[in-house]
Amino acid sequence: MAQCTILYDSEQLELFERDVKPLLQEYSCQFMAYSEQNALTLMAHERVLVWLGDDAFYDLLPVAVQQQWQVGFLPHPNMSKVRRSFLVAKKMKEAITNIFSAKEAIESDLLYCNDQLVLSSVMLGHPEAMKTASRLDEGFWSKLKHLMTMTSRLSKMRLQSYQLETFKQHTVRTAALGITVVYRIENSDFTRCLVKKELQDESSLNGLILAPRSIIDIVYFLFNRLFSRESLSESLPNYLGHIKAQEITISGNGTLDYSVDGRALSAETVQVCVHENALLILNSNVPKKSSSQELKEVVRVSSLPKGQVVRELVDRPLPWVHHSDLEEVKETFVTLSENAQCTQAYLVLMVLSTLLATVGLFANSAPVIIGAMILAPLMAPIVSLSMGVLRQNTEFVMTSLKTLVTGIGLAILFGTLLSLLVPLHTINSEIGARLSPTLLDLGVAIISGIAAAYASARSEIAKSLAGVAIAVALVPPLAVAGIGLGWWDWGVFSGAFLLFITNLAGIVLAAAATFFVMGFSPFHVAKKGIMVSLLFVAMVSFPLVFSYNKMVKEQGVVYVLEGWKVDGIEVRNVKVRNGDVLYISAKLISDRPLEAMQIDKVKQKMEALLDKPIQLEAVSAVVR
Repeated sequence: MAQCTILYDSEQLELFERDVKPLLQEYSCQFMAYSEQNALTLMAHERVLVWLGDDAFYDLLPVAVQQQWQVGFLPHPNMSKVRRSFLVAKKMKEAITNIFSAKEAIESDLLYCNDQLVLSSVMLGHPEAMKTASRLDEGFWSKLKHLMTMTSRLSKMRLQSYQLETFKQHTVRTAALGITVVYRIENSDFTRCLVKKELQDESSLNGLILAPRSIIDIVYFLFNRLFSRESLSESLPNYLGHIKAQEITISGNGTLDYSVDGRALSAETVQVCVHENALLILNSNVPKKSSSQELKEVVRVSSLPKGQVVRELVDRPLPWVHHSDLEEVKETFVTLSENAQCTQAYLVLMVLSTLLATVGLFANSAPVIIGAMILAPLMAPIVSLSMGVLRQNTEFVMTSLKTLVTGIGLAILFGTLLSLLVPLHTINSEIGARLSPTLLDLGVAIISGIAAAYASARSEIAKSLAGVAIAVALVPPLAVAGIGLGWWDWGVFSGAFLLFITNLAGIVLAAAATFFVMGFSPFHVAKKGIMVSLLFVAMVSFPLVFSYNKMVKEQGVVYVLEGWKVDGIEVRNVKVRNGDVLYISAKLISDRPLEAMQIDKVKQKMEALLDKPIQLEAVSAVVR
């Protein structure tokens, strides 16, 4: 390489003499302390290596552009923005190698905002939310402090109205908490954790629009910032927009407050643009730019607020939950409306699934019963009912209820008819498992309702509804209720029907709450339906609490007695049934046959252990 000039920071001369100058002795260099006057004395087209802090480059780089210098950057303790912008190596030896191994100078773009040089980023919007956009590297504790500060001020967050226009006249009108513009995505931690970086440079800038529609969105964004890593996903979070263009002009309702590399400014409009191939740099580490003749603008703003939603969000406190407008959820409403209809296919599937479930129950076959769960279509009108309850939509509620009641009637009817034809009258394990619902069954219903609502609102995961149907098991309890009617056994009917009502109440409440959280209804509309559903679940819960407590007590007895040893006798296979007197069935294992007196003694010690009278059904087994 021909002779070059080294411009160094005279205020840190000792550091330069010790750590930098010795590494340059083998090269043909002349050294010059930097000042604006010295820089102007350099000739055009010179090779100039600079060891300076960021602040000096706002004056130096315009001169370098004008004089067409070939510039090499040496890492300086106060060089952070320039190092990121021009991909300067952190270690001095590596940076020098990259400079002197460059076969030719590379044309590099520069970013300008309202004719001012930008080394890092341009930021607009809420100062507390967006101030980290101007920082290059943040540690965990700095992010945690920012999270706590932001959390304390959530109620004061306000979105502002913005209009963004690109070089090719793409216009975006939206409401946003803030906007950040950078040259490269990896120019700051803030941007690189939100958008996947590009493999090749282009003469374009990247504008990121932060537009949360609810406090929950902000909290989600803050937690993502706290545990941020470099984004590897092509998709954007639903609170973010991304524009890639050569130029963006931003305007709003009045004067805009903005900052360039952390310096506060204001203007009526903010124009950020790329000056293509403005600076010649010496760095073999910089990738060559795309050879594409025409830059393709990227405008990814489909999830941003628009139209009426902008007017509802601007300069108002953010709601806790985002309320979707009808256009955004139109597809979901159409699907749920179709699912609420009592069609021929629905009726046929109800009959077939009930018959299959009833046969599986009599046969004590879990696989057959699972097949009936998959076939059953009851989940669809229940989810539609939950939407109707949430939005106080009478038509939705009545249509869904009609379809649901018809399905329930068919299930009980065909379960009863089949039980009259089958000459079996035994409560096996599959039938017995559906006679004593507890709070655990309500928990299953609630979780299934959440999953069903979420799957219904997301077409890409609607196939998961089959799994939800298996988990909650709607038809088998109805089939058992039909069997109870066929046997004229009130206990069987009431227990099984209570399980179905538990499932129904839990699903409706959970699905309605999930739809509310997903923004399908404002709170003032949703609160009545959710309160009614909650009241219904509370009523159903009373018998479930008693059943749950009974189960807990029975399991407690089993836990105490299983494996218990007394007088050389071990108790196994303990089964418990509550009644007027606690009934215990167990196998007593010893090394010799037991006599009645020994069994009576075991019973007495069990009563002493449990502190209550019992009735013992014992089977003796000899192990030698």
